[in-house]
Amino acid sequence: MDIKSLRLFLGIIKHRSITKASRHLYIAQPALGLYLRRLEDELGVELVTRHARGVTPTAAGLKLAEHAERLISQMHYIKNELQNLRDTPSGPALVGLTHGTGQLLAAQLVKSVAIEYPDVSVCLRDSISESLAKMLNDGRLDLALCYAPSDDQDLRFTPIGKETLVLTYWKDSVTEKVPDEIEFKDLVDYPLILPSTKFEYRKLVDGFAEEIRVELNVVHEVESVQPIRYLIREGLGFSVGSIGAVKWEVESGHVGTARIVNPIPIRTLYLAENMSRPSSRAVEVVRDRLMA
Repeated sequence: MDIKSLRLFLGIIKHRSITKASRHLYIAQPALGLYLRRLEDELGVELVTRHARGVTPTAAGLKLAEHAERLISQMHYIKNELQNLRDTPSGPALVGLTHGTGQLLAAQLVKSVAIEYPDVSVCLRDSISESLAKMLNDGRLDLALCYAPSDDQDLRFTPIGKETLVLTYWKDSVTEKVPDEIEFKDLVDYPLILPSTKFEYRKLVDGFAEEIRVELNVVHEVESVQPIRYLIREGLGFSVGSIGAVKWEVESGHVGTARIVNPIPIRTLYLAENMSRPSSRAVEVVRDRLMA
């Protein structure tokens, strides 16, 4: 029995399914099942009851989970305490960013931390807001910048800014002049390329459309934010999103933007962290930078 086995076991208990846990823990399902069986063999007790819908922890499994959570938390505490004995903050800080936020803040964050705290390593991971919350909960991230706060009681979401969504388009692909400002209701006149409804900002845009009772003309729907810039470059439509996602293209003069009004689509940016885990000095340094 080791810390890795206990972490994997807690993942199984949390998701009540070896299949679901394997996806969230990034480990093959057979390997995860083997870890569980070895743990049961070592302890001499059945830790879960297996059934068609997944697994249910036994009394022994619940007791092990209780001790495992305390032990893992204590291990984090010991590691951070020893790191904090050093005069200079050091070690990794795992930071999750959404695509748009990552474009704007990643370089600035890494540069400022590297200059003042060269022993701190900022490790960036890019994903959608919903996935970032899960990664925080699973211990795969120390901090995250996201737009969709979850209801998880272990996570704290601190608002640190607001961002306005704009209409974006590839300048060489439009035949008529696009005004600098358009009303939200007039978005129906533009063929839009948007992410699927699993993305927080798509839900935000759809919510505004429903509020003023208009139906947007979505001609292409994608499962990732990245392809949108290539689709608008090919002249396949316009998009609504963060200006940060196309910052470099705007600065180079290739992408144009138009403000959207009545209503103005605004979203709040949150700094998220898991309050059930102690933070190292390296993480505290990065947190202070993001809060500044």
